[in-house]
Amino acid sequence: MEQEIKSLIYKSIYWIIGLLVVIFGISIFLREPISQISKIFIENFGILGVGLGITLSDALPGILLPDAFLVFGIAAGHLSDIQIILASGIGSLIGGSLSYIQGRYIIPRVKVGKEFIDKHEEKLIPYLEKYGIWGVVLASITPLPYSWMAILVGSFKMPFYKFFVASLFRVLRFVVYFYAIKLGWTHEI
Repeated sequence: MEQEIKSLIYKSIYWIIGLLVVIFGISIFLREPISQISKIFIENFGILGVGLGITLSDALPGILLPDAFLVFGIAAGHLSDIQIILASGIGSLIGGSLSYIQGRYIIPRVKVGKEFIDKHEEKLIPYLEKYGIWGVVLASITPLPYSWMAILVGSFKMPFYKFFVASLFRVLRFVVYFYAIKLGWTHEI
């Protein structure tokens, strides 16, 4: 296995462990306020709020953290695992598709967009050149920035169906992160 992929796998494992530790700490020290905020969020927006929040986080890179919406779904306490995972996966696929569309049709036509692509392409292009569609898969499941990769492959006109098929691995990422967060929050799976 190549060193870059090994490094990404290790970073993913460290990221998941770090997330688990942070959520565990929050569940001990901030359980009540987070539970209250989560219940209010779910009462007002329901499971669609979880999906929409993740859609926005994957459509607007760097503005929202998708995992916060997983916490809302888990900490509210009355949504099923499958509801949260499906809403998260579908929301992420929609958000990633919106990022792809931005990269394909909008960002290359705007000066700020071109600067954005220039800023992030040097970090992500090597993965695309070396791994092709598997670069999108890596961004879907590892700490590589998925939204930025979606914008980048859109701007480079990767066929949408290839991007979408590779993005299906994003659902796997949400399954793993969901159970890591649930374990950190509830201390049980």
